Amino acid sequence: MFPYNASMNSETGKLHKTLSAIAGEYFVAAELPRHGMVAAVTLRNTRGVDIMASKSGTTSKTIQVKTAQKGQQWVLSRDDEKSKGSNHYFVFVLLNGRDGHPDYWIVEGHYVARSCRENVRKWMSGKMRDGRMRKDSGMRKFSHPEEKFHNDWARIFRSQR
Repeated sequence: MFPYNASMNSETGKLHKTLSAIAGEYFVAAELPRHGMVAAVTLRNTRGVDIMASKSGTTSKTIQVKTAQKGQQWVLSRDDEKSKGSNHYFVFVLLNGRDGHPDYWIVEGHYVARSCRENVRKWMSGKMRDGRMRKDSGMRKFSHPEEKFHNDWARIFRSQR
């Protein structure tokens, strides 16, 4: 059971990671209608899809939301190395503290998949401090997205390239 009484760490001022993730999803769901899109938050057991977005006369899009409380680095998984099709997007949310306004980076799924593959390949080619080969933990990171993705909500419904 989720410890609601431990929702925020009084020492760090950070939300519990579950609340952080939920906040990110709902911030994105609230932002989409401001840009002419209808948003539907999926159930927690919908793997890899947090929100379905649609706009009149277009194909629905799937959105996976990743949330960070500080810094521009988000944790992904091995599954995110595989493209989920041209209608899949990631929205990376930076909460900017309890009272700040979130920042968003809207990135095509195929771009994230390629970035994950390239980053893990580069990391795996290195060695541990003791000289042994690194092992693949399955964890992936996406960090410091390009400025062109920052708050570019129209990216979701631009014509496909």
